[in-house]
Amino acid sequence: MPFHLSSCDYSVTGVSACEVSEFIKSRFGYHRLVVPASHLRSARIRYREFGILEVSEHGYGHALEVRVPPMEDIYHLQVILSGHCIWEVADQSLLLERGDSIVISPGQELSMRYSADCTKLIIKIPGEFLRQVSREFGYLSHNSPIHFAHQAIPFSESASIHNLINDIASLKHSTGADRMSLYYGKLLAGGILDIFESNLCVQRHASQVQSRQIEQVRSYVIEHICGDLSIESIARHCRISRKSLYNLLEKELGVTPSVYIRQLKLEMIYAELSQNLAIRNVTEIALRYGFTNLGRFSAQYRDHIGELPSATLRRLGRCA
Repeated sequence: MPFHLSSCDYSVTGVSACEVSEFIKSRFGYHRLVVPASHLRSARIRYREFGILEVSEHGYGHALEVRVPPMEDIYHLQVILSGHCIWEVADQSLLLERGDSIVISPGQELSMRYSADCTKLIIKIPGEFLRQVSREFGYLSHNSPIHFAHQAIPFSESASIHNLINDIASLKHSTGADRMSLYYGKLLAGGILDIFESNLCVQRHASQVQSRQIEQVRSYVIEHICGDLSIESIARHCRISRKSLYNLLEKELGVTPSVYIRQLKLEMIYAELSQNLAIRNVTEIALRYGFTNLGRFSAQYRDHIGELPSATLRRLGRCA
C-alpha cells in the first residue's frame, strides 16, 4: 500500500515540522501547528502538481496537533500511510490508522493529532472540478456544495482509490501529460464520489445492467467525442436499438442522446479551457468539438457550465 511520489516537483527531508507546515500552508490551505518545543529535524515532504490536482506525501517526525479552520472551495482526500491520526470534527472523534482514507469538505473546522510515526498522503481537489465530474458521472448536488460524511474508509473498501493514487504517484512528466492527468483526475474524483458517503443523490436508479449500459455509452462518447459520432453508432456499439438508447438515457439521465453528447462535449471543453494552457482562444476548441455556430455554442456553454467560455479563459489570464 505505501505510495512513493517517484516524480515530484519538491522534495526535502531532515527539516523541522514547522518548515513542512509552512510549505503545506502555501499549497493546501491555512492551518495552525501545535507542536511541543523540540529541536528535532525529522520531518519530510514530497510534493507534485498533477494537472488540476496537487499531491503531498509528508510526515512531521513527532507527535503534534494540527488545527484546520474551515477551508474554501477545495477538498482534501487524505490517506494514512503509517502510524495513526486522531481526527476530531463536529464533536466526533475518529481514529485513522494505516490504510484508512477520509475526505475533508469545505467549511469544516477540525483538528488532527498525529502520532510520532504518522505519515500521510493528501490530494487537493478543487471544488469546481469535483462538481464538474459529479455532473459528468451522473450525480446531482441540487446546486448546493458537496459535503462528505465524517467517515473513515478502510483500505479493504477503497482499494480502487489506492490503485489510482499509485498510478498518479508513479506517472512521470511526459508529452501528453495534460490529457493523462485530466483522465486520472476524473477517475479519482469519480471514485471518491462512488466510495465516500456524501449529500449527493445518484441520478442513476437503474439496475446493474442499465448502469453498465450508461457507462458503456459514456465511454464510447468520450472516446469518439472529437470524431465521427452519431446516435446510430452509439446504439450499434452498445448493441441496442436506437429506440432503446433513447429510452435508456431519458429514463436514467432525463436527456436525449443528442443532449447527452452535447453536455459531455461542453464539460470536456470546460476542462480543457480550465487546464490546457496551450489554448488561446475559444474558437479553436469549439470547432474541434464540432460546434460551428459560435453564438449558439457560447449560449449552450453558459447554460450548462454557468459562465461564458471566454470567462473560463480569462480566469487564467489568457486571451479569449
